[in-house]
Amino acid sequence: MEINYSDIIERMKDAARLRNDSAVARVLGVTPQALSNYKKRGKMPTNLVIKFAAAYGLSVDWLLTGRGNMVRQGVSGKKGHMAVEEEVLSYGKEAEAGLENILELAPLNPDEIIYVGKLLKVLRKGNRSTATILKSSIEAFLKAVESSEKEGAKKAEQCKQPKEE
Repeated sequence: MEINYSDIIERMKDAARLRNDSAVARVLGVTPQALSNYKKRGKMPTNLVIKFAAAYGLSVDWLLTGRGNMVRQGVSGKKGHMAVEEEVLSYGKEAEAGLENILELAPLNPDEIIYVGKLLKVLRKGNRSTATILKSSIEAFLKAVESSEKEGAKKAEQCKQPKEE
């Protein structure tokens, strides 16, 4: 499944009743030119999609695919972006360290977005034990990857140091 960013921006306009791409860009905090570039390149920073979804109480899944419920579960009605700006900013501050380490703030490619969506589907629709097992597996895998990276960095550092005779 390929992500069409023009469709995502159209869904943003429709859901928020915005007139044009410039209005979407203002809500996202980017220039209209940047938004146009995202459409042309077929890439958009995921934090912008998440920010828009949070600002209007929309489902990220719906924004990405156009399928499912438009409104995020547990949210009644649409919020104005100014009313939730603080909420989005605090989310950003809380998650910033984790996101930098995990995503290095790089935009996700379409395949990654699909798999993140699949993970969310399992976490949201699966039973508690399934979600707990998945979370534990991800934590264990991440720990193993980080440990391997640290070990590789250590070995590289040892190779750089001159041997004492």
